[in-house]
Amino acid sequence: MDANWLNRPELAKLEPIKKQFLMELMEESQKTTQKNMPTLYMKAISKMNALRLKFSPEESALLSEILESQMSADDRKRFDAVKKMLLK
Repeated sequence: MDANWLNRPELAKLEPIKKQFLMELMEESQKTTQKNMPTLYMKAISKMNALRLKFSPEESALLSEILESQMSADDRKRFDAVKKMLLK
């Protein structure tokens, strides 16, 4: 995935630390196998908590849309399952 998604107008107001966090997450996800994606997401959540980052519901929905637009149908199913697990 390229970094063009960062240029979306909807992300213009996103805080620089959040953009940095997302860039790092995207880079790491490119190096991670699908089998290990749930672990990556759990680590990302731990890092968000450590950095005290909070994404608004609107930001979260947009980020999910961006991530899912780059995934295959099978990957989207796995991603949805991970999201459901994390939102419990």
